Amino acid sequence: MPPKQVKKTLWVDCERCGCSITSNDRNVHVELNCVKDPVKCPYVEGGKLYTWLQRASAPPEGAPRDAVLVHSSAASLIGAVIGGPLELSRKGAPKLVRRMWPSKSSAPAAIILPAADLSGAWCRGSNNISVSLLHGDIKVATHIIIKIKNCKVDTDICDILQQHFDNHFVSVNSILVYYYFGKKLEIEVTRIKSEENENGNKEWFLLNEDTVWDQEKSIQKSKKKPMSLGGVDDIIEEIKTLVNISFNVDGSFANFQPTRGLLIYGHSGIGKSAICKYLVENFNCYHIEVNGPTIFSKYFGETEATMKTLFSKAIANEPSIILVDEIETICPRRSSGSTEQERRVTSAFVSLLDNLHEESSRVFILATTRKPDAIDPMLRRFGRLDKEIEVPVPDRVRRKEILYALLKSLPNKVSSQDIDAISDLAHGYVAADLVNLCTQASLKCIKRNCDVIEKEDLIAALTVVRPSAMRELLIEVPNVRWSDIGGQDNLKLKLRQAVEWPLKHSESFKRLGIRPPSGVLLYGPPGCSKTMIAKALATESGLNFLSIKGPELFSKWVGESERAVRDLFTKARQVAPSIIFFDEMDAIGGERGAGEGGVHERVLAQLLTELDGVVPLNSVTILAATNRPDRMDRALLRPGRLDRLIYVPLPDFETRLQIIELKLSKMSTSDDVNSHNLATRTEGYSGAELQALCHEAALKALEKDLDCPQVTMEHFEHVLMDFKPRTPSSLLKVYEDFALGQRSG
Repeated sequence: MPPKQVKKTLWVDCERCGCSITSNDRNVHVELNCVKDPVKCPYVEGGKLYTWLQRASAPPEGAPRDAVLVHSSAASLIGAVIGGPLELSRKGAPKLVRRMWPSKSSAPAAIILPAADLSGAWCRGSNNISVSLLHGDIKVATHIIIKIKNCKVDTDICDILQQHFDNHFVSVNSILVYYYFGKKLEIEVTRIKSEENENGNKEWFLLNEDTVWDQEKSIQKSKKKPMSLGGVDDIIEEIKTLVNISFNVDGSFANFQPTRGLLIYGHSGIGKSAICKYLVENFNCYHIEVNGPTIFSKYFGETEATMKTLFSKAIANEPSIILVDEIETICPRRSSGSTEQERRVTSAFVSLLDNLHEESSRVFILATTRKPDAIDPMLRRFGRLDKEIEVPVPDRVRRKEILYALLKSLPNKVSSQDIDAISDLAHGYVAADLVNLCTQASLKCIKRNCDVIEKEDLIAALTVVRPSAMRELLIEVPNVRWSDIGGQDNLKLKLRQAVEWPLKHSESFKRLGIRPPSGVLLYGPPGCSKTMIAKALATESGLNFLSIKGPELFSKWVGESERAVRDLFTKARQVAPSIIFFDEMDAIGGERGAGEGGVHERVLAQLLTELDGVVPLNSVTILAATNRPDRMDRALLRPGRLDRLIYVPLPDFETRLQIIELKLSKMSTSDDVNSHNLATRTEGYSGAELQALCHEAALKALEKDLDCPQVTMEHFEHVLMDFKPRTPSSLLKVYEDFALGQRSG
């Protein structure tokens, strides 16, 4: 007997086996003698649709992201409704749950899924599938653990996945497909927790915006030995103590409020992030990294929600550490220009920090910044980021330890003494610079076709790598040597005694109880090489050289000039041993009450405070130059400040002779040019005027003949007729009176 028609014209019931088949397949069903073959003859039996899978390029417009397209006639047979969950099964592949969406243009028995959303197991093998309603209550997942099966992703993408798979159904062993920068990721759900069932099982769960996502690799204990850091052992030990106390909430310190937030600040490249990563590896605990660009969203409230989710993850996996890199980008100091979003995010972050104390959560916040003053002050109080640790610019000892740690992992023939010598030369180098130094030394080694780094490679690398800590204030000091400055031997000795000796022979100074001078003032007529002498001192001594011209510190904005002075001295302390050279010092240190007032007096007061204030100037020497010492404020010239006054006079005969010979050695001159005669006839000339004399003579030679091969004495004679010294006797009298006043005072 042929099957009788039961539902419309698309599906009919078979009286022999009781299943429902499509009208077009009834003849095939009879020929198969009711043998069930979903591909040749799809059928509905027991509330399930047994059919074949059709793959589409994308879901239709308006359909949910997790839609499965089912013909409305087939949906009515199994009792499905639009948007309702359907369970899809196929041999050899994990089950899927998708939301039913009607498709009127497809075949009555076709089941259509987007090919891009199918895992490899669903793309291989036969197309036989079964579709049925998902019965029972669907619990909301509060926390899921996932792992990425088919490739390695170094970035934590849980926040992205949480948004993408919102309102999806999952079970343990479900495979989710997501495309990340063109890579097809297959994401396996390994554990699920919910409020109704904390242990999780193989039932289906619904994901929502509050579900906490986490990658399985983040909670596995690292078997890798923590990397070694050099030069920061004391800082790491202090932080370890704070973290251990915070995690030990039930121990002997349970009755007081432990530190749960730490701010680590210091120069860029100093090693702040490296310290944080070292601590995370050392503690083998769960951690989350937070930075501004990844959490900020243009949509209202999303940034705060993302931050709340991250903190929830940390609490769910305690003990844990939250790393907040460059916290000033998330919680900047409030000002008139602050946006509403910045204020909301800062308030949300502060609230989450406070909740850690209220709930006694074993969660520790490690925040880093280059500019602690740029952070909202609300964060820098007890109960929030209540502990602050500065990572200083490495001194000689720290640089040695960092270099030793870096070279330990590289093939080298550098002795301990050589590392000491390199450390002495690397003033102002932060940890990142020393890493770069070793990298450049390795490249030098490769160019030599050698497999081992030697001292010469590091020395050569020092000429390539510039110190980061000096970059903001570093000037390119010309390669000026003492030999480039004629005469002035007594002056050079005095400067060495004042600057080089205290640094290079500190033990001798301590043994004899000598306190090195805090500052040196060079004074004398214009053009007597005061600035050049300062640069030669910096070059010869190998010290960091910070050069400031007086007017550079002044600003029309209230407080900015004083800030510039503070920043200058802070930088000098960081890169010690160093020299701060103030050119035209009378522009800054002019006598108070002389009519300038206002910003000048505030800058001078700040300068006096820095010179002998609370923060000591260890290994920082102040070198100043002026043409008018009589106009200097007397407070600057007392002992403990600019306490070494050195007069740079007009050059005497011997000095003039050396300056002229030095200049003539770089010129083409005839044999009749007599340097001794020129030195005798230039009494009262400054060093700059002697240089100008030689220039004018060369120009006079070119004036007569552009092809002139050399400068003759005749050319000098022409210049000397009109060239007169420009230092007035009244100015020399000022220097004499000043020197007498200092001696009598």
